[in-house]
Amino acid sequence: MRGVLLGLLLAGASAGAQAPAVVSVPVPVPDAGALPVPAETPQAQEARARLHVQREFERVGRRAPSSDKALEAAARRLAREALAEFTTGAPDLRTLTEAVSDSGAADPSPKVLVIRAWVHAHAIETFLARTDFNDERVSHFGVGVAFLGERAALVLLTADRKAEVLPFSRMLAKAGTEKRVCGRLVPPLLSPQVFVTRPDGEVEGVNLSRAPTGTNGFCALVTFATPGSYTVEVVGHGNAGPEVASLFLVQVGARTARGGQEAQREPTTLAEARTALYERINTLRRAHKLPELTPDATLEDVSLRYSTRMATEGFFAHIAPDGSTLTRRLPEGTRYVRAGENLGLAAGPLAAHFGIEHSPGHRKNLMDPAFRFMGVGVAFQKVDGRDQAIVTEVFTAASPGASLPADPVSDVYEALSRQRATLKLPPLVRSEALEQLAREHARRALAQDEPAAGNGDPSPLHERVFSALPDAGTASVDFFVVGDPNAVPESRSLATATNTRVGVGLVRGNSKRFGQGQYWVAVIYAAVP
Repeated sequence: MRGVLLGLLLAGASAGAQAPAVVSVPVPVPDAGALPVPAETPQAQEARARLHVQREFERVGRRAPSSDKALEAAARRLAREALAEFTTGAPDLRTLTEAVSDSGAADPSPKVLVIRAWVHAHAIETFLARTDFNDERVSHFGVGVAFLGERAALVLLTADRKAEVLPFSRMLAKAGTEKRVCGRLVPPLLSPQVFVTRPDGEVEGVNLSRAPTGTNGFCALVTFATPGSYTVEVVGHGNAGPEVASLFLVQVGARTARGGQEAQREPTTLAEARTALYERINTLRRAHKLPELTPDATLEDVSLRYSTRMATEGFFAHIAPDGSTLTRRLPEGTRYVRAGENLGLAAGPLAAHFGIEHSPGHRKNLMDPAFRFMGVGVAFQKVDGRDQAIVTEVFTAASPGASLPADPVSDVYEALSRQRATLKLPPLVRSEALEQLAREHARRALAQDEPAAGNGDPSPLHERVFSALPDAGTASVDFFVVGDPNAVPESRSLATATNTRVGVGLVRGNSKRFGQGQYWVAVIYAAVP
C-alpha cells in the first residue's frame, strides 16, 4: 500500500483521522474448466456499478450520493493506471490528487477502492458483492472501469464534498497570470480562507478579493508568478477547527514527467528530509499566523526510533505490536503535557507529508497553536524493488528535555512582550495591583478546577480592577492552562492598543480536567491613560 498516513493527538484530545480507505483486490484466474463469461464493455460495468452504489446507500437508509462527472473521469484515469503503471493497483495520494484535480474536481482526499481482475466480468462481479462502502457520509461519487487485454480494473471514488468551487483552469500556459477562484463552503463550515502553495514550497494566504456571499461564499484573486506546480486550498472552519474543504493543483507551463520530478524533489537522507519537512511545516504555520515549531533532539530521537521500528517489524500504526503508544515512547518523566503524532508512508518523505498535510486529522496536529516543538524521523527502505519512506512526526507543547522554569511568571511576561512587539504596539507596564488580583484569580481557578473561577468571589473581577486602578477606563482578563509558561497564546486583549497595564498571576498544580503539573495563568489588562 502506498500513500498511507495516520494521525494521533494525545493529552485530552481524540485520535486523528484514519488512513484513506485504499483497497486493492486482485481476483484469481478462474479454473480452466470454468464456463466462458459473456463479454462486457467498460461503460456497461460502470452503469451497473453506479446503480449498485445508489442501492447500497438506500438499503441502509442513507441518502444516495450523486454521480459526479469529474470524479468519474478521475476514476477512469486511475483504473487505466492501475493496469498499466501501478503494480499494487493502489494510487499514492499525490497521484490520486493529480487525477482528481486534472478532472476538474477539488475534493481534497476522496476515498478510493480499487479492484483488479484477470477476467473482465470478474471486476464488476467482485464490486457487486461488496457492501462496505456505505458506512460513512458520501455526497458525490465516481466509478471508472478500464480493460487492458483480458484484464480489468474498477475504481470507486467517494467524497463528502465540503465546498463547491466554480470551474477553474488547471493548466496555464504562461507565468504571471492572475485568476479568480470563487465558490462557497457547504454548511456547517464557515469563514472561508484561500491559501496557495507556490512551486518553491512557500505557503501564502490570499485575501478575499470581494465581499463573499454570506459567511460561506469566497472569491480570491490568485497570482501564478512563476512556472511550476501550485496547490490551491480552500479552508473552512467548523467545530473541530480549520479543515481543508477543497484542494486542486494548477500547473503553469509544461509539467515535468512524474517519475523524474519525484526523483529530483524527494530527499534521500535523514538530514535532507528533516530540513525539508521542518521548513514545510513552518511555512504552513507562518501562513496561518501561528508560532513556528522548534526542532527538539529528544523528539527527533523518539520519531526516528519509531519509524525504524515500523520498517524493521513490518507494521504501520500508532499502537505498536506490544501495545505501546506515543505516551510510552516519550522518555520517562518527559514534560510533554500535550503531544501529537502523525504517521505517513509513501515513495518519499515529501510525498508522505503531502498526505499528512492535506488530511483533516493530521492537519489538526500541524496547526495546533499549543504546540511549540517538533521532531521528525524517516526510515528509508525498498519494498518489492520500490522506494518507500516511513515518516513519523511528533509534536509537543513543551520541550521534553527542558527542566521546570526557574521563574515562570517572568517567562509569561517575556512571552507577552515578544508578542506585543511583533504587533508593533507599545510595551505594557507591569502593575503590582493587577498582579495581586491575578494571583488570587489563578489560585481560586485551580481550587475550583474552573478557569472562569466565579464561585465565591467577593465581587466581580472587573469591579476589583477598577477599585485597584481608579483611573482605568476598561479592564479584561485572559486565562490559560498551559504546560509551558512561554506558550501562552496571543489574545485580543494583548492586541488591544489602548491596554497599557498588565498583571500576571500564576500557580502550578494538578487538575482532573486539565492534567498534572499544568500552569494556571491569569493575565489582567487595564486601559489607563
